[in-house]
Amino acid sequence: MSNKVSYDFTLDSCVAVDAPIGTDPETLIEQAKAKFIDRILDNDVSVVFENIFDGETGVYDQDWENYERE
Repeated sequence: MSNKVSYDFTLDSCVAVDAPIGTDPETLIEQAKAKFIDRILDNDVSVVFENIFDGETGVYDQDWENYERE
């Protein structure tokens, strides 16, 4: 058994991409990704810890400090 778990984080930030009315949002994803990268490199994002996941047991838990395998 491993002594490791996965720590899950979310990127709690938003970017805006200007485009003509009626533009398919799917076509703007690459531009949005580039803006997210710029914000990450500028340290202008909010990264939030969500939970841990134990791949060996399938357990999710937010109490990372007291988590133990049974």
